[in-house]
Amino acid sequence: MEHIVDKVVSFLKKNTKVGDNSTAVILGNSFVDFLEKVDDKQVINFKDIPDFKVLGDDIEENRFVFGKINNKNIVVVMGRVHFNFGYEVQDVGNLIYILKEIGCQSLIITSSVGSLNPKIKVGDIVTCTDHINLTGRNPLYKCDYNKYGQLFIDMSEPYSEQMIDSLVDTAKFDLGIKVKKGIMLEFNGPSAETVSESKLCRQMGADFTGFNVCLETIACKYCKLPVIMLGLVTNYAPFLSASKLKHEDIVYNRKCASNYFFSLLYRYLQRV
Repeated sequence: MEHIVDKVVSFLKKNTKVGDNSTAVILGNSFVDFLEKVDDKQVINFKDIPDFKVLGDDIEENRFVFGKINNKNIVVVMGRVHFNFGYEVQDVGNLIYILKEIGCQSLIITSSVGSLNPKIKVGDIVTCTDHINLTGRNPLYKCDYNKYGQLFIDMSEPYSEQMIDSLVDTAKFDLGIKVKKGIMLEFNGPSAETVSESKLCRQMGADFTGFNVCLETIACKYCKLPVIMLGLVTNYAPFLSASKLKHEDIVYNRKCASNYFFSLLYRYLQRV
């Protein structure tokens, strides 16, 4: 039986102009405005791909966007395959393998994150140098897409140091802003952490928390797809803030910082 990854790849190649040496970007639906910067767009909705799993609100939102930035090929995944929305961890991995098989050479995972480190402020841009996966999940568990070999993979360098250096340099020299490096810790979500949980996260050495990035990154390492995380800090951990966490505040903070966040992503994509 043909694997769903191969089915989707075949469908995309037949129905789109998949560019060689593309850079892939995973964007949450809250970052949809970035698509205005993409030229020659061609959109394929997840729901229009035969047998491709899509759930709930994602049915109307999630899509692939093929296009160009500065005449360079990009593939944007608009929307996330979140484990905590009801997908299986294998579904998270399959999305990454699809990007690999259609010819993507690297991946940028964007994410809103919460700060655990007093030196990292709301509105800061961050990138992972390492992560701590406390989801209790792994996309390679019962993985049935064995094209890339041994599942026991090395995770000593989960994020591409070369890509991180390029991102930091782009921010500094092109935009005059600083990208702060740190360690990400991930729970399943979708609820936020308690005060005690967030204190423990900090004691473990984590600088910020988020969802789904660790699982996507593990899948990238399995299929040898270089990856970085580009994060926007939208809130503080409970032990760093006297205010209760409100989703509308996260949305507001993200909107306020979106201009320079998008500018950095755009400039970086021009460079790669």
